[in-house]
Amino acid sequence: MKSGVKILLALLLSPLLPLVSKAQCTSGANGCAQVVPHLVKFSGVVKNTAGVARTGILAIRFVVYGDETGGTPLWQEIQNVRIDAQGHYEVNLGMTASEGIPVELFGSGEQRWLGVQVLPGEEEEPRILLASVPYALKAGDAQTLGGLPASAFARASAATNQPLVLPEANAPTLPSQVDEGSVIGPFPVPPVGVTFPMGKPNTVPKFSPARSLENSQIIDTNGVVSVENLSNILFAERFPGGVSDAVNACPENGCIIYAVSPKVSLNLGTIDPGSKAITIYLGPYTYTVKQITLRKALKIVGMGASGGASSASCPPVAPCNGTNLQSINGNNPVFVLPQGDNSAVTNVLLSGFRLHGSAGNTSEDGFFLDTSASFNSGLWFSTLDDVYLDGFAGIAIHIKGRPNDFGSMCQWLLFNNVVAWRTVGGGNALRLEGSVFEVRFRNCEFDGQSAGDGTNIYIGGLAGGQSGYPLSITFEGLITQQAATAVQVDGATHVTFYNSHHEKVWGAYRIDDDFGIWTQGLKIADSYFAGDVGSNGGQGYLLNVNTTVAKGISFTHNSIFGQVDSVVRGTNLASVVYQDNYFQPVVYEGSGAGTLNVPPTSGITTQLGPASIINIQGVHTIGLNPSSTPITTIRSTLGPGEMVTFFTFAGPVIFSPGGNINLTASVTVNGSITLVWNDLSFQWIPVSQWNQPTAPSTP
Repeated sequence: MKSGVKILLALLLSPLLPLVSKAQCTSGANGCAQVVPHLVKFSGVVKNTAGVARTGILAIRFVVYGDETGGTPLWQEIQNVRIDAQGHYEVNLGMTASEGIPVELFGSGEQRWLGVQVLPGEEEEPRILLASVPYALKAGDAQTLGGLPASAFARASAATNQPLVLPEANAPTLPSQVDEGSVIGPFPVPPVGVTFPMGKPNTVPKFSPARSLENSQIIDTNGVVSVENLSNILFAERFPGGVSDAVNACPENGCIIYAVSPKVSLNLGTIDPGSKAITIYLGPYTYTVKQITLRKALKIVGMGASGGASSASCPPVAPCNGTNLQSINGNNPVFVLPQGDNSAVTNVLLSGFRLHGSAGNTSEDGFFLDTSASFNSGLWFSTLDDVYLDGFAGIAIHIKGRPNDFGSMCQWLLFNNVVAWRTVGGGNALRLEGSVFEVRFRNCEFDGQSAGDGTNIYIGGLAGGQSGYPLSITFEGLITQQAATAVQVDGATHVTFYNSHHEKVWGAYRIDDDFGIWTQGLKIADSYFAGDVGSNGGQGYLLNVNTTVAKGISFTHNSIFGQVDSVVRGTNLASVVYQDNYFQPVVYEGSGAGTLNVPPTSGITTQLGPASIINIQGVHTIGLNPSSTPITTIRSTLGPGEMVTFFTFAGPVIFSPGGNINLTASVTVNGSITLVWNDLSFQWIPVSQWNQPTAPSTP
């Protein structure tokens, strides 16, 4: 609604002078303690478009322009104005600023126009040419020099030619009269004891568009600088204790802490965010750290794990091409979980730093994520990215769940570009034990120091338990090298190694049974085994199934280089699917041109005694002892389109219809027969048969 505003601007100068200013102060300091603000009285009428008077309290914007239309506002303010029953109101322009309307606004002698606009959103009324009364504001300056009384200037003696000295803040007021022949100094005295009634304590002031002082959003409290609308951002260098003090000062709903300044304390100390959602940014320095408790939404982001191998190579403050955390916690772990029921830690991100073990430690873990003694806890939905660990004589990354159930566990975790180095004679680089679920490792490296020393990765159960074990663990692009054993699996379900790389290890993968937990669904595929893998005086291997309680083991599509002691060996080879592996051809001198030598499989072809129902599990080649018992049903874990070939040893074997073999009559095999699994008819279909030729009878 557009309002009509009627202007009733008084034209008499004398009634306004008390409101405008004092021209001169001659009564000493006490008489000049307070300057009357420069105000202009203004009256108007507010009506709606129907000509009806508006009442109540309205917000009205008053704007002074140098032009009748267009142009840039020279000064403006907004006042809440009380409107009477006839729509009339009266205001003193300049009331919202301590000094009133700026004097210099009317000092040029140019015309000034007043615009009036009822808020919110109504159009500005046609501008009004201000009469001569406001120019009395400048007249109040007539008996001053540059707006300052004569008392603001000192008289220098011509005889002594002393330099001008401005009075101190607490000096007595100089005489207000200027004697004839005196020299006037050009510098004003700074105001003494100025107060700003609208000022907010500890807030840095700023100039408004009208060049009056107002509060900014910058707060400086005892040297701690913050921004009012960004109170959740803290700068660690402003706290004596650095990051740990900033964590304590963080608001309950969380904050972002910057610890990237070269002036920040480089001692992180002990950090426990509690219930606060905190993100900490670290700079390219070496920080000492004692212990960090992971909590919900904690994020620690450094500037990359490309720094030096130890704190010695990254001196304090000097850049070291990344962020380093140097443990000073002795044999105690650095990163831990809270030990309590129903205290799951979710949505954690740790990225961009190197973590070094304490000097001289003998059993320190880098990460010890322990849920073995709690219920419904663990680390969930979280990521470690671009993290490097070394110098831990215990275990670099240790995840420990419950031994007999899945009531508490770490789950849904992603480790991306994580590198961990074992110490000589130390624990594992990675250890997953007990109930651990859905953990994925992508482009990670877990290494030892030399061939023959220790085990790099352990995945399995815990002593005294059989029902808690790692489940659904995936490695993509794994590198693990320089150890006696690259990977030990001792009770786990659905563990996948895809596109792994191995060098300088005596044994690549070993499956054990120390706790009576089945290992099932282990897949090793599309991986690379260098020429120095699996060679250990006849005891080396790529896969060793060292247990009878294992099933669903797959070793397929791998590339094998060098002459290993054995590719697959063990006590339960019937559980192994061994198929489509590539061997680099090796030509031995003196053995004939083109002679190929491939590694042995140590009896991968399973030998069975025929029965009416046989179980070949996932094996593609089966040796059969001679028997007169017809085989009618073949059970296996092979999928549609996969084939199995049976070889007979020392005598014939009979295959007959009646089960899941697609035969119309019995077939006697004394050589080999190959069948393929048809998922449409759920039958084994014969595709070829070869019988040994019978020696001709004597005529």
